[in-house]
Amino acid sequence: MPMSSKKQVYYNIDEIRSKDCTYNLIFGEKSNGKSYQVKLKIMLEKYLKTARRFILMRRWDADIKNNWIESYFSNMDIESLTNKKYNTIIKYKNEILFANNIIGEDGSIKTKKGEKCGYAIPLSLEQHYSSADFTDCDDIILEEFMERGSYLPNEVAKFTAFYSTVDRKRGTTKVWLIGNTVTKANPYIYEWGLQSKINSMKQGDIITLSLPNSEGEPITMAIEYCKSSGGKSMAIGSSSGMIDKGYWQSSPQPHLPKSKKCYNILFRLGFQFQGFKFLGELVSDKENSSNWGWFIYPYYREFDKKLHVISDKVDISPYWHRSLDFKTRNERLKKVLDRFTEERLFYSDDLTGTDFKQVIDFMIRR
Repeated sequence: MPMSSKKQVYYNIDEIRSKDCTYNLIFGEKSNGKSYQVKLKIMLEKYLKTARRFILMRRWDADIKNNWIESYFSNMDIESLTNKKYNTIIKYKNEILFANNIIGEDGSIKTKKGEKCGYAIPLSLEQHYSSADFTDCDDIILEEFMERGSYLPNEVAKFTAFYSTVDRKRGTTKVWLIGNTVTKANPYIYEWGLQSKINSMKQGDIITLSLPNSEGEPITMAIEYCKSSGGKSMAIGSSSGMIDKGYWQSSPQPHLPKSKKCYNILFRLGFQFQGFKFLGELVSDKENSSNWGWFIYPYYREFDKKLHVISDKVDISPYWHRSLDFKTRNERLKKVLDRFTEERLFYSDDLTGTDFKQVIDFMIRR
């Protein structure tokens, strides 16, 4: 059977750019043109028109080596953009430069450096640049702000400190956070309280909001969940929806063998981590009480004041706890908590299970 020939529509940054917000979060499927648009319109075209430079960031120093920078810009037509003045882009120390690759008669390639258009800075080393002068820059671009692996300790604080270094209270520097829909369990989403906003967004949505700074003044933010670009889907496996369609990445999770209506609810337990809320219900089969488990689903309201909640949030309530191993004299409650084991956990959907496991900071008993 022939593969479908859907027309691919590439991303265009113009709409979110027109919002003129200080912070801009752009996320969606892989390879839909997000980074290309940022490179073309925020980095290169802007520099060539205004001589205002940019800062390109990634999380780790290993992510932003010379060969990565050259590969990152390799799909840009540098000759056309510069009227044949340059033919490539290179990195030298922490600077991004236009350059020319000159081929010698013996086939060797000599690179001649040209003008500086930007900087390449790893976020992990931001403290080394705290005294640097970046007043020639108007834009900070953080690529891969949604991570499959680990984030830096206190990452958002590091990024905010670097922003302050660059902006120097000018109020003119814009932030562009670019990522694929890997996971909503993300320190930027959590730190800035964006969970409920992003949870309600559909592909193609752009929302704007204001967040208060340390002095209570409003800072504008735009968030875009890029629409699917279409085209042929070539990925397979559990990540294919994220790669080709922009769905949030999830892995297969266990579900209740029967409809929820077939179970009695014996006990409820709340979970709140990184701003995500879940309700866990201990359920037993109405026809066979030996068949039981925990059913976990997203929760969007305030928890009941007498509901036991496991959370990373500090609360003086005796019902709020840091882990499942809290001390209690209630023997029934002890037995209930001892039954919270991995083999007995069932989720309302795969994304819920994936999010739950990514945000909690306690070990599930096996």
